[in-house]
Amino acid sequence: MSQQSTAASTSHLVNRYVRASLPQRIGAIMVDGMLFCVLVLVPAWIISWGFGPGGISGCDLTATNLDGECNISAASLRFTRIVFYALSALWVLWYSRTISQGASVGKRSTEVMVIDAKTGTTISYRRAVLRTLLSAVGFVFFFIGILVAVTNRERRAAHDLIMGTRVISP
Repeated sequence: MSQQSTAASTSHLVNRYVRASLPQRIGAIMVDGMLFCVLVLVPAWIISWGFGPGGISGCDLTATNLDGECNISAASLRFTRIVFYALSALWVLWYSRTISQGASVGKRSTEVMVIDAKTGTTISYRRAVLRTLLSAVGFVFFFIGILVAVTNRERRAAHDLIMGTRVISP
């Protein structure tokens, strides 16, 4: 089968799906963001507070003394960053695995999935990792991914355009 006939036979797969709506995408971001907080931010804080160089005695705050000083040493801050980055790296690997299987937890909850824009199939794990990293960069820089999604006809975010993916509502 030639490439042209393969492209023609799979183009109907991509065209038959409805693109994910903006509320669905924002809902998925919110669910995945809450999971990030529960699985990365809270454990990083607990691990840093309980096992870091400053330990539990890092702050002198009580219910009656809310103006107590909270001095964080350079070693404590360094430990917290290492824990946060390590947990974030694990998050990226896990989140990318779910994307390569079609949808993250947030996307499943809003009934959307990520597909290849040309073939309509799920994307590879490697491509999902790159897409996840690009979406994180877009999130850090003033939600640029969402701004791009709002301004283009296909509602594809910057990371979707770069990685050749599409978020659809099957």
